[in-house]
Amino acid sequence: MTSVRRRSVAGLGLVAVLIAACSPAGGDARIDSPRTPSRVPSSGSPSPGTSAASGCPTSYAAPDPARPRIGLSFDVADGLATVKGTEHVLFTPDLPVRELVFRLTANTAPSAAEGNSIVIDSATASPAGAAFRLERDGAGSGTAGGLLVVPLTREVPAGQQVTADIAFTLTLGQGAFDRFGHLRSYAWWGSGEPLLAWERGVGWHREPLLRFVGESATSEAANVDLTVTAPGRFTVLASGIPDPPADAGNGRRRWHSVAETARDVSVTVGPYTVKEGSVAGARLRVGTPEGRAPDDLYREHERAMRELAKRFGPFPFPVLAVARLPLEGGGIEYPGSILMLDDGRLVAVHETAHQWFYGMVGDSQARDPWLDEAFATYAEQQVNGDGDPGALKLPGRVGGSMQDFGDNMNGYFGTVYGKGAAALVAARKAAGPDRFDAALRCYVNANAWRIARPADLARALATLPAALAVLRKAGALP
Repeated sequence: MTSVRRRSVAGLGLVAVLIAACSPAGGDARIDSPRTPSRVPSSGSPSPGTSAASGCPTSYAAPDPARPRIGLSFDVADGLATVKGTEHVLFTPDLPVRELVFRLTANTAPSAAEGNSIVIDSATASPAGAAFRLERDGAGSGTAGGLLVVPLTREVPAGQQVTADIAFTLTLGQGAFDRFGHLRSYAWWGSGEPLLAWERGVGWHREPLLRFVGESATSEAANVDLTVTAPGRFTVLASGIPDPPADAGNGRRRWHSVAETARDVSVTVGPYTVKEGSVAGARLRVGTPEGRAPDDLYREHERAMRELAKRFGPFPFPVLAVARLPLEGGGIEYPGSILMLDDGRLVAVHETAHQWFYGMVGDSQARDPWLDEAFATYAEQQVNGDGDPGALKLPGRVGGSMQDFGDNMNGYFGTVYGKGAAALVAARKAAGPDRFDAALRCYVNANAWRIARPADLARALATLPAALAVLRKAGALP
């Protein structure tokens, strides 16, 4: 998810400046968007049709009607350095559970070093909830822990609803180059809430937090109801389809949005200038800070949305909200939102491609990071006409987990981003572009709103042995 300001993907030159997170939302204050877009089926929608000739779905699979429902409320302090949050989770496990597990992304070591943290004020569950505890799991020094665990006093069977209510305080570092931070009149956070760490058919993910900037979360697509209360002089740009802001009293306004299929959300607060329009069947909203016009950034994302929709299918979300932060760097993506730290020419396509690969077709970012980062880099190269075939010679296994890379940040970026994209380019050439592109569309359609695995990609490429051979040689597939 995290993008970098790149010089080259050859050798270890992939990393120049890391961007510390996925995309904390761009401007989401829209009034006139439809509540339920046709390309994101509402709960209970039938599965897409199947082509008799290929056996592939002809459109995106519908979201799981039993997906979690999450209510989030953020109250931003006037000084923008702290956020009080509440989270209500309605969760229907597909396996028996004896606990609930949430990931505390703000407490990673790199984030904590920048002054960010999340503190759990209270956490309860029903039925049979017990006192919560925090587990270290790689959390940064000075933080309470990396995982929030709410035990249950009895086993809750599969199919029975469980609810959780959490209150927390998020502290935003001063001008941090991360998915959390505040600077002058701006504040931003993504993955600011405790993330429900469940994967259907697998159970809880308890991988340790990362020791370098990147992602290691596994989150299911959820129906998220988001409310942000902030000083009334600011604009709030957040994930989801927004309502008009409402007066909250005391010089503050309340911003509300609904994201029907969000694995995570982001929020940006500040005196933004917003440009919006209709692009590729969705709404594009681009917000820029004082002194910057939104036109160039809007143009870059407009191009990205149009070109990527031609390759992979309709834009997955009804709104793409893009916020330009008052810092320099690269980009950070969230479902339906992107936080940008440049004016778009470097990473706009990469971050927009994540709306398909991670936003819609999910993955375990700790177990299979290449399934979103290599694909986003590959998509970027297809649209921009660049890339480095020599990256295929880099050492390391493309399909390695985050733990496999340990502290080797350069190795991670070079292998997963650079070598992974080069392997996909080589696989496309080996199979034939048309056949590879069709198989990739099959993979996207079949795995929409799911957490995909390498085996799902191998299944989509089953009739393309030359492509499979390339990816296996690169260590992307078993």
